[in-house]
Amino acid sequence: MLYRRVKRLVFVLVLSIAVPAGSGQVVEPLKEALELHEAGKLKEAIALYDKAIKSYPKLAAAYFNRGNAFYDLGQNQHAVKDYSQAIRLAPKDAEAYFNRGNTYRRLKQDQAALRDYSAAIKLNPEEVRNYINRGSVHFDARRYDAAVKDFSEAVRLSPKDADTYFNRGNSYLALNKNEEAINDYSEALSLDDKMVDAYYNRGIAHADSDKLDDAIADFTAVIKLNPRFGDAYYNRGLAAARVGTYDSAIEDYSESIRLNAEDAEAPFNRGIAYLRVERYDYAARDFSEVIRLQPRNAQAHVYRGLARVYQKRDKDADADFHKAFQLDPSLKKNVQPVIEEAKAQVKRQPAE
Repeated sequence: MLYRRVKRLVFVLVLSIAVPAGSGQVVEPLKEALELHEAGKLKEAIALYDKAIKSYPKLAAAYFNRGNAFYDLGQNQHAVKDYSQAIRLAPKDAEAYFNRGNTYRRLKQDQAALRDYSAAIKLNPEEVRNYINRGSVHFDARRYDAAVKDFSEAVRLSPKDADTYFNRGNSYLALNKNEEAINDYSEALSLDDKMVDAYYNRGIAHADSDKLDDAIADFTAVIKLNPRFGDAYYNRGLAAARVGTYDSAIEDYSESIRLNAEDAEAPFNRGIAYLRVERYDYAARDFSEVIRLQPRNAQAHVYRGLARVYQKRDKDADADFHKAFQLDPSLKKNVQPVIEEAKAQVKRQPAE
């Protein structure tokens, strides 16, 4: 089974509401609007930005900051329009490109966002957030090598920021470069030892590298910081099962199930662990729960059938195998020898 991954990057989506460089003087209506904006009175601020624009139609700062107010209100199309006007009036303003790029991301127009972040980088190549957000666009488009390049530049510019290492670690993890990912997550944790997702993703990189004890330690750190992180229990259970500590795996799967009762994978894997420790009644119960949640899960029928073989419920077992092969005929070739061996093993057992 695959370990569950965190699909998370740290973006920079906070907009500046200061007057951007080169965008014009601060006129009185704009100054008052900024004060209202900073106080969270967005509609009142927009009314004053309107007044400033009416009086000074070539004042880029008024469009820029009204765009920010529209962004904060979720009126993204209005925000794009205002940032575009600010760029026309002040074409060398990197912040306007950055903010419009953020708005395009909200609108799921990632190619437009990519162009804006690239323009911001060209105008201000020393601003770390431009690389972080362009890297995030590349990451979401699965251009992981390009993401690594941008996040590496962010690391160069901000070597003491845990988020920059975390983001690059995610990109390395997506490229299956586990050692590089582990190094970046470790660096992030050296800067912020409460970074839950860095422990979690490092645990996945350790597990994928067959460093299972290290993976278990990382998932344990996650659970200590966030005891309700169900997937951390699930992943720790998978790692525990791989090292053969099935009782520990069962405990972790049980906690994962408690936190997410509608998850079919945890009872499936707990059922396998119960089979390993010859607790066949519990195994059959878990596979029955999986079948309730996923009636067309052929493998769950196979495993419940095996549990029923060991329970000496031959008719029920055969019904499960028949159903499994109806759902997925391709299973029969590989599964039939396992079934025959299980039945033979039961027959070899001494009579009670």
